[in-house]
Amino acid sequence: MPARTKYLSSAWTRFSKILAIIFGAYLATATMHIALAKNVTDDTPVLLTSTFTSFLVWIGLMVTVFLIKKAWKAWLVLLGIIGISCLFIYAI
Repeated sequence: MPARTKYLSSAWTRFSKILAIIFGAYLATATMHIALAKNVTDDTPVLLTSTFTSFLVWIGLMVTVFLIKKAWKAWLVLLGIIGISCLFIYAI
């Protein structure tokens, strides 16, 4: 028995979500850690612990993107995180 087409996603949606999972989540993780390291007076502990926590944050963002049904909403969440992190990096 074939699946109902209303429950299937298009090829573009799957491709966009895969790109969001791999590249968008990684970029969001990197900008979050850079923003944290830039706004802390002693950035050495942040840089040392970011090697461990970046993997955990990346996996958490991957799961978050996977749970969001629409690809554009997933990109909106990731770009929001990246935008807020860039605001902390460059403006503050």
